[in-house]
Amino acid sequence: MSDKPKNLSDIDNFWDLNSLLPKKRPVTPAARSVNTDTVEFSVGSDESAPDGGAAIPPRDPNKPLPERTSPHDQVRRLNELPMRTRAQEYRSKPLDPYLIYEPENSLIRRVEVSKWDSRFNFYENFQSDVKRLWSRGAAPSEHVSFFSYVPQYSQLKYAQLKWYLWWRENVRRGVYLRTDFCYILLYIYEIINCPDLITPEKGLDLLCDIWLNYRDEHRRIDSYMCDWLCDYCLINKLPCPAKRLEPIIGDIVAAANFKEFYIGSGSGNVAASILAYSSTYDWRKSRYVTSENVELFASHIRSAFEKAYREVLSEKDDSFAKEFRVERSAYDGALCVYNMKRTITVEYASYTRSPKFRFVVTDIIKYSENRIRMALGIKSRLKVDSLTDKLKSCLDEYFNIHMPIPKKSRASKSAAFTPEVNEYDKLYEPTSTTLSLENALKIEQNSWNTTDILTSAFEVSSTEEKVPELISQPISETDTTPEPAFTSDTSINAPVSDDDDEFAALVDALDDTAREALTQLSNGDNRAVSKAAAKAGVLADALADKINETAFDIIGDSVIESDGSGYRFISDYEGDLIKWLK
Repeated sequence: MSDKPKNLSDIDNFWDLNSLLPKKRPVTPAARSVNTDTVEFSVGSDESAPDGGAAIPPRDPNKPLPERTSPHDQVRRLNELPMRTRAQEYRSKPLDPYLIYEPENSLIRRVEVSKWDSRFNFYENFQSDVKRLWSRGAAPSEHVSFFSYVPQYSQLKYAQLKWYLWWRENVRRGVYLRTDFCYILLYIYEIINCPDLITPEKGLDLLCDIWLNYRDEHRRIDSYMCDWLCDYCLINKLPCPAKRLEPIIGDIVAAANFKEFYIGSGSGNVAASILAYSSTYDWRKSRYVTSENVELFASHIRSAFEKAYREVLSEKDDSFAKEFRVERSAYDGALCVYNMKRTITVEYASYTRSPKFRFVVTDIIKYSENRIRMALGIKSRLKVDSLTDKLKSCLDEYFNIHMPIPKKSRASKSAAFTPEVNEYDKLYEPTSTTLSLENALKIEQNSWNTTDILTSAFEVSSTEEKVPELISQPISETDTTPEPAFTSDTSINAPVSDDDDEFAALVDALDDTAREALTQLSNGDNRAVSKAAAKAGVLADALADKINETAFDIIGDSVIESDGSGYRFISDYEGDLIKWLK
């Protein structure tokens, strides 16, 4: 019971661990030697005394004292700042550009290359390792797996180093053995970090060889090389190797961050690159593009777009290309020694950042496909809204020369649709005779005689009827000749085009309700279909479907479409229909 605390202060002292520790012994400071010799000096107004300088002026009480800072204060100040601000403080700033030039690129206006004012030396031993192993010979070796996020020589074991040297020796001779992706990255790092061992022109060829020969085995190399090759060319003032990369230019433009470097590398290449990337419509998925005519579509769409780009789109127009200035850090994601790190500033015209341009490219492709369909006799058309008259005339000029629309005659159309009749069906064909009024009257007389015989058994005296006297009496030559059942209209012999014949047949095939709806629609009433449907007691959608189904059977396409508030004519057929509705 004696250990029980008596008051609250005792309870607090129970947790005082300092009382359990041994007491510290006092430390006596080391003795220091002090000069205690007497020094004599005089104070007075002796004129022979040396001038001690001007008197210190009194301090201005309104002026604040200068702030005294120490390295510790600077570190403490930075630690109090947000992380983003601290990163800006420690970020390496580029120096003034040492290289300024205008490249041979239709989209890039100006390039500036500057070094880094770096505070850190990173990967400083990599260059010395490359120089030490650059000319080392290699003996045949077996493949050994290797993985690293940032491959370096210091990470290679003896067997891995032997395989790398043997593989590199074969690559230099043009033999590309199967290997791990990290060995390929290590070889690329050699080229971009040691320009004193290999010339930039030779290094560019080796980078292209590595890229093209290993992209099928390691497809992710595209995401690295698209930007690293661009930086390598801009830093060393080299043009884009467009001819070497032409087979994969579509994949490169899609994966690259700075697409204009590849798009603007040449006039033909620009059009091909834009065509591959800047369209929202894939013409290869069209139901009219087959394995037999896909090359026809591809060649004419590409050639027509190149003409449109060369004559219209390449003109300096702010509505298509926008001027931009971008600052990019070279070799992002690669092992790059500090003295090879560069900052690249590029001024360029961008097509890829213009949404309006994508719509224009898409409509150029659709318009070209419509012209090819017309030349092939396909009646269905794609809707095109964003093309100017200048672009349309440019495309029409190309297709009128290289793929004109064939002119079809009426005879050729009737011959093309003449059904085949076999010999058996000919036995049951009706005999064809010339139209004769006398034969028609004989047929009518015989019909009345047959009717008289059939009805004679049911005759009642009170309701006795006779054959009309008009039929029994002989027809005099002075009587007016009745109009025959089938008359030959002279307008049929007039020359008409196939489209006019089809649209006239379409209007004749429609019922009164559908014809009335289209007539009112041609007068500008977009509610005409709904009004005609309500009058006939049917739904508007059902009436529109009926009209389009009839049109599809005759001309092969729909003629009206919904516009949100009602219906409207499809622009490709509006003029042909209105002509026959009125």
